[in-house]
Formats: sequence, structure tokens, C-alpha cells
Amino acid sequence: MDYKSYCELFYSAHYLPIAIYQNNAFLCSAGFYEESDPYPFVFHKLTAKEGPAVYVSSDTGYYGYVPFKDGIHSLVVGPTYSTPVTDGFIRSYMNKNAISLNRYGEIASFLGGISQYTYNQFLNLLLYLYFTLTGVCLNLEEAFGFSDTEYQTLVGQQHSSNLYQSREEGILHGTYFFEQRMLELIKSGDADRLNTFLMTAAQTGNNREGKLAETPLRQAKNLFIGLTTMIGKYAAIPGGMDIEQTYQLIDTYIQECEKLQTEEAVKKLQYNMPLDFAQRVAQQKLPDGVSQEIFSCMQYISLHINEPIGIPDVVSYSKKSRAYLFKKFRDELGTGISEYIMSCRLREAKSLLKYTDKPLSEISSYLCFSSQSHFQNTFKKHFNITPLGYREQTFH
Repeated sequence: MDYKSYCELFYSAHYLPIAIYQNNAFLCSAGFYEESDPYPFVFHKLTAKEGPAVYVSSDTGYYGYVPFKDGIHSLVVGPTYSTPVTDGFIRSYMNKNAISLNRYGEIASFLGGISQYTYNQFLNLLLYLYFTLTGVCLNLEEAFGFSDTEYQTLVGQQHSSNLYQSREEGILHGTYFFEQRMLELIKSGDADRLNTFLMTAAQTGNNREGKLAETPLRQAKNLFIGLTTMIGKYAAIPGGMDIEQTYQLIDTYIQECEKLQTEEAVKKLQYNMPLDFAQRVAQQKLPDGVSQEIFSCMQYISLHINEPIGIPDVVSYSKKSRAYLFKKFRDELGTGISEYIMSCRLREAKSLLKYTDKPLSEISSYLCFSSQSHFQNTFKKHFNITPLGYREQTFH
């Protein structure tokens, strides 16, 4: 086999750095910023077991090892990451690998050019490589021990110990009924009553929280992450908020939380986050009696709002007749399909005007208006104010 060509072809196809070894000695590579052995500190961690192996570094980079059938050659792929590379990460990587800052552009290009993989995607890639190189087909359990019960045993032991201690000391979780009431208010989109409820809860301070971390700041962040995820999935979406918008908002709030450096700042964000969800639910709330098929069409429209979709696209997606869908939209939403699509575009326009500084030309193009003037005229007709006037009133 031409091992150098193998590396180059693999990198060209996957944009994932790769190196091949012969008798555990570096042979060749592709995709790296240097020609020397790229894995001197990783290789021995990966070869401790037979078959494919994975190693996750301290900076959460994934590295994989796959032996060849001949027992002489092996390959290592990585690093790859599940999240985009940031400036801070690049600098940390350079510091960890003793790389001069003079090479920042080179290293940024290297890391930024690597394809992103989730952990499971990366494991499946290793299984595919192992199959093509050895002819042996393994599943995740056989190769990586996914159903290892050791973790269940450890967690079970710790859980029993914690529960015993909590009961002895009378320190029990007291947030369940508070959470249920909060979810009800968010699901109904009642931001005013939610604000009163949260203020009362903050003043009484009767909700005892469980221990999720060793430090107050990490404790606050972990609680925030759990609460935000719960609100999005079990209140906002059931209340009618668009699924993709909800998940994006969850991600955004968690990212903002991770940037904060004090417990006080996290608590302030935690107070305002449920109110934001409730207000957004109120804006998108489903009328009573909306069927699953119409809700599905609404989600389809929302997901493709930046595409030139129209009635034929929605009818095709629904797999129903045009006449049937027209009647269902009118009966359940009180509006036609075209009117609903336009209302979604305008709602998205209001969000972009309020929360971004994107020019009107970009917003109108993004939302598939025929021209900027068409966008401006339509916006003013619906809201009795120009887009720029609305931005001046609401821009944060």
C-alpha cells in the first residue's frame, strides 16, 4: 500500500489529520502543520488495548487509533472537536504545545480547517476504518464498552450515601412544586404572573437546591443549565414556541452563562431567562385546538422561513390536498397559509431588528422579500411603523 497517498486521500475526503505508524514508529502523515510525528504524547495512550481506541485530551480533542490487519501498521486520526474553535482555544492550544504566537495564523488555519465531529460520529468513523482495514465489523459496545455497568455501580453507591446523609440531616430537595408552577406559567406565556411568582419565591427563599458542584459559581452554573434546558423542552415548546428557536435560545443562554465570572451575575441571568421564554411563548402561542398536522406545518414554515417557500411547498410537506390544508389552516389558525408565512417572516424581522444591527437590505434578502422597499412597505402595513422606526424603539 502507498501509505502516504492513503493519508493524503483520507485528509482530502474528511479534513481530519491522520498519521500512519509502522511497528509503532512514525511513518507518514497528512493535514498537519509539521512533518514530524504529530502524536508523541498521544500514541502510547491509544495503543494500550487491541482494536480501535479513542482518547479525549484535556482540551476535549478526540483522537482515534486503528490497527491494520497486518499487525505492523496502524493509524491515528485527530484531533477533532465537537464545537467550533475560538481564539481563546487556539491560544490555549499553542501554549500547551509550546508553539510561538508568531505562528498564530498558521495554527488558527490548521485548527479551523478540521472537520467537527460529535463523539459518537467519531467513534463510528473509527469502526468504519477498522472494518475497511481488517474486515472485522464491530459495534460500539464491542469496541468501546458502551454498556459498562461500572458507572452505574459507582453512581448507585454515591446516590445511596447521599440519600442517607440527606435524610439524616433533614436536607431534602424542595424545588419540585416550584418548578411545576413556573413551567405552567411559562407554557401559558403569562410573563406578568411569572414575574410576581419569581419575585415572591426569591423573597421567601424556601426552595432548597441539591448539590451539583464543589464551588458556588459552578453550582450556580450547573443549576442554570438544568433549569434552562427544562424550561425550553417542557414549557416553551409545548407552549407553542418554535422548536429550533427554542433549542438555539437554550444554547445561547448556556453559552452566556458560561462566560459569567460571579455567582451574582448567574443568578441575575437565571431570574431573567424564564421571563424571556415566557414572553417569547406569548408571541408565538398556539391557539387552542391546533392539531398535530397543522403544528407540524407551522414548524416546517418556521424552519424554512429564510427560503422562498410558498403554498405548494407546505402542501407537499403535509402530504394532504390543497383544499384540505387550506380549510384546516383557516379553521385552526384563523388565517390562510400565505398570510401565516408572511406573519412568520415579519416576526423574524422584528427579532432581527431588535437584537441585531443587520442592515435592512440584508434582512429583506434573508427573509426572501422581493426588494428592500417591499419589505419596508409590508412591515409598515402590518405594524404601522417603519422597520427603522421599530429598531429605534426597541434596539438593545
